[in-house]
Amino acid sequence: MKKLRKVNMKKRKDQKKAAEKLLTERTALLLDHPTECCICKAAFKRTHETVKTWQVTVRHEAKTVRLTCPKCSGIISEFLEKRKKNRNEY
Repeated sequence: MKKLRKVNMKKRKDQKKAAEKLLTERTALLLDHPTECCICKAAFKRTHETVKTWQVTVRHEAKTVRLTCPKCSGIISEFLEKRKKNRNEY
């Protein structure tokens, strides 16, 4: 019984290490976000209102972070809805 417990403890320890490493990598990506909109280049000033309204897109595979203002994120979402609608027509 003791041997089985050691195997499970090692497995859990390895899983915890992997999860902590992944969290560290993803947190580092978010902390290095851009300071302007990726489309219209509007400056991002960190206030309570801008933090709530601006949109952050993180692509972990490509390790990129994009920041979009509310106006540009609305344009993007409209474009994606039209594209989705056009695909469903076929």
